[in-house]
Amino acid sequence: MSLKIPVAHDFICPWCWVGLVQAKRLEGEFGATIDWLGYELWPAELEWPDHKPGPEPPANKPVTPNRFEFILISDGLEIPKAERPKKMRTFNAHQAVEYAKTEGVANILVESFYHALWRRGENINDVAVIKELASGTVKDIDALVSAVETQKFRENVVHFDDDAYAAGIYNVPTFFIGGLRYAEQPYSVLRQAVKKELDL
Repeated sequence: MSLKIPVAHDFICPWCWVGLVQAKRLEGEFGATIDWLGYELWPAELEWPDHKPGPEPPANKPVTPNRFEFILISDGLEIPKAERPKKMRTFNAHQAVEYAKTEGVANILVESFYHALWRRGENINDVAVIKELASGTVKDIDALVSAVETQKFRENVVHFDDDAYAAGIYNVPTFFIGGLRYAEQPYSVLRQAVKKELDL
């Protein structure tokens, strides 16, 4: 039984870098097919917030991992140490992926975009960068660029907050497995959900 797993994601989210690794593991272990769904965390209509550091903890408080640090520990992962673009939108990158779906190469392009951003710090929303990353994977580069520039697949990319919330997506990545949604979960949880769905 082949299992198709839709995954709501956005390239700029560190949780989604973890989600990419998890998705690759599900493909390898269970032969699952991943359907990447574009959910843009910071669409053009939202203003970027300025980061404000929280208060310093008491000097005598033991160090405890936060939720994201815990999932990195749980899944045995590290975030790549690359200088990444600040306040980068991702709409163009998602549009490119939607075009790549028409050629059956979306998952290759998604992985390429994630590695370009998280390992090399490239601006994957820049059309020139998209063209370079898509070369050798997408056959019709001109059609891809046209799709991006004309926003041909605009309706396929869901914006945060209101539209995403209306679709039941409050966090990315969200994996859809067996009619349930699994958001920001360790691989052990996703693995168990897939085993249950496949009756293993």
